[in-house]
Amino acid sequence: MEFPGFLGNQEVKAALSAAYEGGRFPHALLLWGEAGCGKRTFARLLAQALVCRDQAHAPCGVCPSCVRAKAGTHPDIRVVEGSGATRSLTVEAVAQVTADAYRMPEEADVSVYILLLGSRTLEPAQNKLLKLIEEPPEHGVFFLVSPSAEQLLPTIRSRVQAFHLEPPSQEEAAAAVQAQRPDLSLERARELAALCGGNIGRMLEELEGGTSAQAFSIAQAMALAVTDPREEGLLLAAAPLQKDRELFREVLSRLGLIFRDACVLRAGGKAVLGGASQAADRLSALPRKQLMALPPLAEEYRQKLERNANMALLTTDLCVRLREAAGR
Repeated sequence: MEFPGFLGNQEVKAALSAAYEGGRFPHALLLWGEAGCGKRTFARLLAQALVCRDQAHAPCGVCPSCVRAKAGTHPDIRVVEGSGATRSLTVEAVAQVTADAYRMPEEADVSVYILLLGSRTLEPAQNKLLKLIEEPPEHGVFFLVSPSAEQLLPTIRSRVQAFHLEPPSQEEAAAAVQAQRPDLSLERARELAALCGGNIGRMLEELEGGTSAQAFSIAQAMALAVTDPREEGLLLAAAPLQKDRELFREVLSRLGLIFRDACVLRAGGKAVLGGASQAADRLSALPRKQLMALPPLAEEYRQKLERNANMALLTTDLCVRLREAAGR
């Protein structure tokens, strides 16, 4: 099995290639990882390989099945996504998949379903999905795509093979983005790769001024407000997080970088990766013990976010903990 254009994750590629070549490819996979790391791209490549007519070089990219798979028109590959702000699957969407899953494939040997779970697929929908993967049709293959494994029921996690996808190396990411954007200098591409941890999706979004730009603005405002004597500034800056889980996740990632930069500056270093030099400089003036208490909070609240904590309460609690850590 080959993975043209998909960087990094060598262990995952090797494991799935071995399963494919040995005739042991699982009927249900969970692909999880942070937004922008290529989960959908990887799922589509796997689906293309499963319907490819050249099984010795799958996906070959040139057979009629591969051409249709790349164009999104192959009749045996279904991509199912939820609706609303979280894009999470609903009971109705899972019911439609279940009704369709027992039909015979039209061209390939299997029917592949790429299920984009969004940021919060609720328990009733997950329970319905569980029944499908517990008693799957013989020809059905299901790829569950999620930002986190923890958001899924333990019963689902126990019945799928889970693979965590990570961004490639920063150098690989910089080269890949520069290839897509020839107008971008290699130096700027490397700066973006450092800022986004090699996450190609986030790098491209940064260039387009999408969610990453909004997340940066919020994280910078929150970091500046941490040391403000007035508490309302931090609460106001964090207010947009209450209704957008993906944005919350991205802001926590940005805050972690800013806190890291502040620690580096406090230690006499100069490398600032988070891009918010003013906020990092202000935080670096905190007493060392208080400053060192900030970076773990970003990871702590990321884990709480993945456990589907109430967004409004989590936002308020984060603000309180940040101010307490900073001695405010």
